[in-house]
This record gives sequence, structure tokens and C-alpha cells, in this order.
Amino acid sequence: MPGSNGTVVVGGGQAGAEVAFALRAAGYHRPITLLCGERYLPYERPPLSKGVLTGATDPAKLVIRAARAYSAKQIDVRLDTRVVRIDRRSRCVHTESGDSFPFDSLVLATGADAVRPPWADTGRVHTIRTLDDVRAVRPGVRDRVAVLGGSFLGLEVASSLATLVKSVTVVESARRVLPGRVSEFTANRIRALHEQRGIRFVLGSRVDRVCAAPAGSVLELAGGARVEADWVVLSIGATPRDELARDCGIATARGILVDPCCRTSDSGIYAIGDVAVTPAPAGTVVGIESVASAMTQARIAAAAITGTPPPAPRPETFWSEQFGTQLRIAGLVAAGRGVTDSVTEFEDGGFVVRRACAGTLVAVETFGSPKEFALGLRELTTTTTGR
Repeated sequence: MPGSNGTVVVGGGQAGAEVAFALRAAGYHRPITLLCGERYLPYERPPLSKGVLTGATDPAKLVIRAARAYSAKQIDVRLDTRVVRIDRRSRCVHTESGDSFPFDSLVLATGADAVRPPWADTGRVHTIRTLDDVRAVRPGVRDRVAVLGGSFLGLEVASSLATLVKSVTVVESARRVLPGRVSEFTANRIRALHEQRGIRFVLGSRVDRVCAAPAGSVLELAGGARVEADWVVLSIGATPRDELARDCGIATARGILVDPCCRTSDSGIYAIGDVAVTPAPAGTVVGIESVASAMTQARIAAAAITGTPPPAPRPETFWSEQFGTQLRIAGLVAAGRGVTDSVTEFEDGGFVVRRACAGTLVAVETFGSPKEFALGLRELTTTTTGR
């Protein structure tokens, strides 16, 4: 006989909100409680490094659903509520304020935190993970900005600020931008696009420490080079927030380990979004940080909880915006696999990179070519699912 405590969702990001509504869409009638660590209703994260950072987007427009939508679906939303412990024996979560929430099913959608090396533990180094983070970054037209990390997020921050400040310098420890994330062709083209807009790159250099200076900060790099900046934005990776699971004995490995149904090692507890990872060959784990992946996992978990059919499998997709143009990616290239890239360029500056392993298409990268992306995604869907 099903219990009466219903489902508790820990985490107020897009994945957490989606699983709550997906449960209702699947006919789930028991209680649903959504515990949000921030003081805001769940909101979209991708615009933080784009329109919100530049001031072009009103943060109020990021809210995924209004409060009345949660009320209409009888979803109990608790804001500014941080869970500190999971009691698996009593099937209950405990909060920082001393409240307890019993559950029949628990969904962990706790996301990830920015990686912060010891030298970044200062108010002079900022991250872009939350709305409050972005509100703290307000450089002026005469300011110099250093972005640490040539990741998607770091390059979005650089492109957003390029026309608003005196200078932007991107420092990346690898020899190229977007290391391990895209083809060499795409990485080089994106870097060239940034350089055309005046952004400077320092590649193959690691930051040893950040020091205070009379005007801003000085980044001391390995090898002795120095970069001066008024504002420093850190984007060198993310660490899944898996401590709640780890502390209560659920299996983790740089994230919470889940099966294809998003179940953890405790069959009544699920993990979705940036905190969830799946086992891969050779003892490695794979976690995919993208809105599309988080939304799919939310629907899969809802289906598992309700016993309804899961969504049809689709290739992984991801997008980034660079200077107002979208870079879209579908599919994945497994680490260590040999890949052959085929490039098509267009007169408007757009391009398509088709990536194949052993003659089979496994990924498509497009820049400013939505039609080509749709065609590639369709082909990948047919290849990977037979549909």
C-alpha cells in the first residue's frame, strides 16, 4: 500500500521544478513538497551569464512558473529552506531551521557548486551560479575583467561583458578554449570570434594566487606572468552537491550514482540534474550539465515514481550563446574514442561540424545554423534510438 507522505524534492532549480510538475502530469495525487535553498521560486539559469549579467534581462522574467501555478497543482513550495540531513531509516529529511519532512519518495536535485581553489576564497573572486552571484558582479566601463576558465560559462561571461567594460582577459589552463567539450575546429572558431571583439586569451597558464592591489587584483600565474583586473570571475568547473547523499550512505562518485531510471543505491531515493552521474566503462562516471538533460531526468524520475512509461530516449543536447549567436550541440563523443570531424562553413559565418566514430555519426555542432542542427539531431535520433 503506497504511503501517505508523498514525494519530497530537494533543490529549487529547473530539474526540481520540472519533476514536481511531471509527477502531477503523470497522475500522481499524493503530496509533493519542493524545498528550495534560495529565496526565489525556481528560475532559469542560462540567462544569468547573458542578459541578466549585462542588465538587458529583468531577473523577474526568469521565474519558470508563478506561485499560483504551484498552488494550482497542490505543490507545497518552501523557499529559503536548506536541507542538512537525510534520515533513511525514518524516511525523513531535516532542515537547517529544525523542520522535518517525511517522504515516501525523495528526489535530490541539489545541483552543483562552482569549483573554488584555495586562492579563490576571497570576496575579490566571483562566480556565476545563482541570481545573487550575478547581482554581485557589476563592473563599470573603465574596469578590467579577468575570466578564469575558457569553459562555455566563462566564454559567455566574456562575450556578455566585452562591450561594457574596458577590457576582458580569459585565462585557461589548457592549450585551447572549451577543452574536451567541442571539436578543435569549433574551439578555434569560437576563440577567433572572441579575439575579433577585443578579448585577450592567456592559454596554457594556471593561476597560482590572486593578490590584492591598489586598484583591483593581480592574478599571479605559474611561470611568473601577471594579469591585473578590477573584477575576477571564476569558471573552472563545478562540483556536484552530493554531500547529503554521501553523508547518509548513498553511493556517490563525484556526484550521486544513478541507474537509467535515476534511482540511487536507495531504491526510494532519486537524483536528477547536475548532481546525478551514471556509471561508464572503465570505472568512470558521466555527468551531463545541461538544462535538456536535467529536464529529461526529471521526467524519467517522475515516471519511475508513478510507474508510468518514461519519455522516449533522445540524444543529449546543449546550447551556448556567444555574441548573440547560438552554438548548439547534439550527441556525445565518449572520452578516448577516435573521432573524425567533417566541417561545412557558410557565408554568414555559421558552420556545422559532424563528428563520427567508426563511420557512425555521434555528435553534431552547429553555430548560427538552426536548420542544420535540426537535421543533425533528427539523424542522431534515428541512429541512436532507431526511431
